[in-house]
Amino acid sequence: MNYIIYCRKSSESEDKQALSIDSQESEMLQIAQKLNLSVVTILKESKSAKQPDRPIFNQMIKMIESGKADAILCWKLDRLARNPIDGGKISWLLQKGLLNNIKTFDRDYYPTDNVLMMSVEFGMSNQYIRDLSANVKRGNRTKLERGEYPNTPPVGYWNDKVNKKIIVDEERKKYVIRGFELYITGGYGFKEISNILYAEGFRTRTGKRMLTGNIQVMLKDTFYYGVMLFAGKFYNGNHTPLISKAMYDKAQEVGEKRKHPHMKKLFFPLRGFVMCETCGCMYTASLKKGHDYYYCTNGKGICTAHKSYMREAVLYEKILPILKSLKFDPKVVDIIYESAKEQSMADNSYFEETLTNLTSSLKLLVERESKLLDAFLDSSVSKEIYDNKSLEIQNEIFQIKQSIKEIEEKKKEIYSTLEPTRKLFLDCISWANDFLNLESDKKHEVVKTVLWNFTMKDKDIFKYQLKSPYNDISIAPKNGTLEELRAMEESNPRQFFWRELYYHYTNRP
Repeated sequence: MNYIIYCRKSSESEDKQALSIDSQESEMLQIAQKLNLSVVTILKESKSAKQPDRPIFNQMIKMIESGKADAILCWKLDRLARNPIDGGKISWLLQKGLLNNIKTFDRDYYPTDNVLMMSVEFGMSNQYIRDLSANVKRGNRTKLERGEYPNTPPVGYWNDKVNKKIIVDEERKKYVIRGFELYITGGYGFKEISNILYAEGFRTRTGKRMLTGNIQVMLKDTFYYGVMLFAGKFYNGNHTPLISKAMYDKAQEVGEKRKHPHMKKLFFPLRGFVMCETCGCMYTASLKKGHDYYYCTNGKGICTAHKSYMREAVLYEKILPILKSLKFDPKVVDIIYESAKEQSMADNSYFEETLTNLTSSLKLLVERESKLLDAFLDSSVSKEIYDNKSLEIQNEIFQIKQSIKEIEEKKKEIYSTLEPTRKLFLDCISWANDFLNLESDKKHEVVKTVLWNFTMKDKDIFKYQLKSPYNDISIAPKNGTLEELRAMEESNPRQFFWRELYYHYTNRP
């Protein structure tokens, strides 16, 4: 038989289990020499067997399947497999006869053997790994709940193995803090921070520059403000934080902005409102020498006013007279409001009294309908009389219910329109007085609220269109005649307040 010597250690690190593979190889060579076995190759692997798809193991399987070898020499069966997939491959090759012998330091396995024993040993190897994993996880959870970190701490800390605690690396902590300070300014990327820290003397344990990817990981690590993230869960650590939570949050905020950059757009408050009277195209705007200028886009290529630029401040001066056309005397508005409020209270008393009377009438009709039904059931009245009287009562009930509904809607209308209408008039006064002093975004909101659009010709507003009800307010006579005000009352949807305006001027001294 042609043997493959297979040696494996669990750790991929060079400084752990360093003698394991060499000692396995030495022992297996001695057994091969003593028994005069034919060894075709020696395969060595530094990888845990708890997961399938180990490259050297797969190479060994291919050699056996191709007939280059038909036997394995290893220290113990658990060196070959600790998971059911790889264990199954070995068992299957043995049962098919492609593998004629597995020799360990203390026993042999042949195709004619009872497969139960091998299955038990592979199962025990797999269960050992599972138990070990569960025990390690349980131990890690216990440590984390005590505030201890079960892994190697990040740069800026030492693992004090003697006292079993994590302590601050006084030499390196300043570079970690410096990295966060640079990043939260928003002016440095990971590569720039890496270069700056390297120039200032920061080196990895091997004396090299920290990679930009490691800088990124460092700036996202919650460990630095005292919180440990382990297996997706956060724990409070008992180590000394290097930075504050506020600094960490600021760094994450900067990171999000870098991840989703937005181009800064210039804001022109009047863009979208101004049109050219000459060609019908929209005006656009641009920033030139610190001032916002508006001009026709000349989209049709026929505009003679295309090169006529106008400052935004000049446009605001043109809009101001439109807003002043909405302004009523504040004293008049107050008088109107108080009058309307007083009238609404009187109306409310009338409505309440009417509702009480209607509700009483409705109750009486329902009682009459009930008595009529009783009389019909007692055969005191004929069906013909019952039908006629019942229909009459039901019609009266319907009419009363309709009246109640109308009155309730009128009550609601009065209270829902009085305050908003007063605010509308007061806003008009405020805009007329303070428009030029407002911030750009506030000016934009005022124009958006009042105007649909306006056209420019010869650097002046040629025509404009106001939204409702500002179109009515604009043309309302501020000291109008009785007929003019009555006409405004009839045309405006906010009739209640206009009615009070009408009453005020009707009764003025």
